[in-house]
Amino acid sequence: MKLERLLTIIFKLLHRSTISAAQLASELNVSQRTIYRDIETISAAGIPVTSYHGTNGGFGIIENYKWDKTFLNASSMVDVLSLMKSLSAQLHDQDLKNTLERLSILTTEEQNNHLHIDLADQSIEPTFLIDLQKSIKESKRVLFQYISAQKEQTIREVDPIFLRYKFRTWYLYAYCYLRNDYREFKVSHMLNLQRLSTSIQDNHPIPGDRAVVKPARESITLRIHPESIHVVLNHFKHQSMVFEEDGSVTMTLLLPSPLHAEWLINILLSFRSGVVVIHPLYLQDILRNEAKKIVNLYEDI
Repeated sequence: MKLERLLTIIFKLLHRSTISAAQLASELNVSQRTIYRDIETISAAGIPVTSYHGTNGGFGIIENYKWDKTFLNASSMVDVLSLMKSLSAQLHDQDLKNTLERLSILTTEEQNNHLHIDLADQSIEPTFLIDLQKSIKESKRVLFQYISAQKEQTIREVDPIFLRYKFRTWYLYAYCYLRNDYREFKVSHMLNLQRLSTSIQDNHPIPGDRAVVKPARESITLRIHPESIHVVLNHFKHQSMVFEEDGSVTMTLLLPSPLHAEWLINILLSFRSGVVVIHPLYLQDILRNEAKKIVNLYEDI
């Protein structure tokens, strides 16, 4: 992962006179081009990395440089350590644990940490993340059954490139041989993961962060029973809440359209009788029809 790699490079530069791009690439299992990009990133952050030519040349930090506390002070270091601890617990990655131990030496403030991060995802088989991380580091392909959001079931053989945590869950970015293109797979939708012995031959590029396109939004109004308020707050931001005399809450939200999207219907049905949709009326009809389907299922048993 880039954060771990950057911190490892900084640590190596601080504790060695020089180190070559080839040596860094070999130790970190990446290309020399990636190392050069990482050095540019580190330099841009304010750490004075310079290059030395000759037989024992390579990258180094200028003489008499001291760790700049404004770059990463004790508080920031503790936050980084908290994140890395959670990643280490999820991935069981020995290299990440070693990096964590080395970085812990740089601060004595960890016992005062007020930020605790838990990246656990109960919808994912714990060994999946561990096996995917191993395959990424060893540059080996993986095979799995995948169920897409469109309910399509396929067998995918892919070159795993990196794991990404977003929207409260994990995703795998990989080159897919079924589609002959790069794809992002939701790890919770993977089944029967197999680590293959086939080595990854290509040096896949790492994509930059794509610009977030804000979708059109629609207004929805909910009436929430007092006993269900805490459940609703787990899913939606507190945009507009009015507490009624009977203890219920009227909540108005601006959500991505269309409001009949499957993700929203599933969430609203999960509230059971604790939430009533006041507006829009067509969403009432959709939920009523879904509720009838559920009743019919149990009547046929």
